[in-house]
Amino acid sequence: MTKTILETRNLSVEAQGVRILDGINIEFMENQVAAILGPNASGKSTLAKSIIGLSEYEVTAGDIIFEGESILDKAIDERARLGIGYAFQKPPLISGVRFQDFICRVCPSYVNKDVGTTLMSERCMLCTQELYNDFDRLGIRNLALRDLNDGFSGGEIKRSEIFQVLSMRPKIMILDEPDSGLDYDSLKMVGRELRAIKDRGNTTLVIISHHRYILEFLQVDTVYILNKGQLVYTGDMSDIPVLEEKGYDKFLTKVAQ
Repeated sequence: MTKTILETRNLSVEAQGVRILDGINIEFMENQVAAILGPNASGKSTLAKSIIGLSEYEVTAGDIIFEGESILDKAIDERARLGIGYAFQKPPLISGVRFQDFICRVCPSYVNKDVGTTLMSERCMLCTQELYNDFDRLGIRNLALRDLNDGFSGGEIKRSEIFQVLSMRPKIMILDEPDSGLDYDSLKMVGRELRAIKDRGNTTLVIISHHRYILEFLQVDTVYILNKGQLVYTGDMSDIPVLEEKGYDKFLTKVAQ
């Protein structure tokens, strides 16, 4: 029987005194793929950032439940350690931190070392080949020794961001528009990687997107549509072609009849 891994209960959220989410009830099931859709400014990214615990988003009502327990009192790093991963739509540039070193730091197998030793511990060195195999699979081996996101192309940033979240070995991955700004080759690479994650069957994927390709590639189990800060529709993959043809206004008007 499929279990709920994360849910929001009557969740309302404000940012800078403005209400963005209003009473959201939503469930994400273990090892399934969910899509969060909606027009611009509908609250999709706010929902994701509230789940991971970004401080500028204030929960004014309701709750966020992960594996049966409330996480409202937990900081963003605590939520990440529980297994909640998030790939930003626009990841920041971090000068002075090499991409490879960052991956080692976020890996759950990372071991703190004595002051004065090199960053890569003996234990980390044992997985270096696997790390570089992963770099090769995503076409980002050339970025390993560069500062994080410094001079990366749009496609490289997206692929490196997904890899960073994967390295945390999360139980649930929330990806904010992982397909935006990608050329066709990068889109195929990202889609293939996400499909491999789905096929392994040990990670829940939540995809925020405006595009049909990545959703069809993954064969989404559940589609949620947000509008004006509310959950207005729950459906499945069969809705995607109709939604693409009609647009949100006509689609939602039709299903409301």
